[in-house]
Amino acid sequence: MYALTVESLRKRYDAQEVVKGISFSVASGECFGLLGPNGAGKTTTLRCCLGHTVPDGGSIRLTGLDIPKHSRTARARVGVVSQFDNLDVHFTVAENLIVYGRYLGLTQRDCRALVPRLLEVAGLADKAQAKIDTLSGGMKRRLMIARALVNDPEVLFLDEPTTGLDPQARHLIWDRLKSFVGGGGTIVLTSHLMDEVQTRCCKALLGGGGVNRPVRV
Repeated sequence: MYALTVESLRKRYDAQEVVKGISFSVASGECFGLLGPNGAGKTTTLRCCLGHTVPDGGSIRLTGLDIPKHSRTARARVGVVSQFDNLDVHFTVAENLIVYGRYLGLTQRDCRALVPRLLEVAGLADKAQAKIDTLSGGMKRRLMIARALVNDPEVLFLDEPTTGLDPQARHLIWDRLKSFVGGGGTIVLTSHLMDEVQTRCCKALLGGGGVNRPVRV
């Protein structure tokens, strides 16, 4: 069964075609990489898959649902870690998880019950009451991953999740993601780091310069 299927996806901004008819499929339980340099259209592709950006052509099915027609329903089944830090600095580490869970429709009681496990997954068990601006870059990225797991997603979208982090922080983040994939979860990753995709993904799509081809890595 495929968690995500993309066929002949196209997106143009004015005269520039940033996504040029790419096609790929991601099986459930797979870690799939979109690999390419900055500006290759990776983030735009993810935005189309999530229904945030309307494509100019092609078709998308996410968790069995047509996108963008059923994007709201599909997004309730997925988790997203954006390329840039969007944690709320006015809340503590634990409060960031609780508020996000409430936004997704979870009860206050359920959110509070989830916090200890999610902080353990993120390696932040001792940071529940810490303010966001006291965390290192690696800690913030791990918290964003924990936040994306609040709704027990079927698919986790990671947009350049380790860019700018040192090797140790990158290793810690991927160590935390092993249990998600091991439990049958699906990851769709964008990256310009060849070594990261080669190490973590079982399949990838190379993009950029008008070239899009699937490769085994």
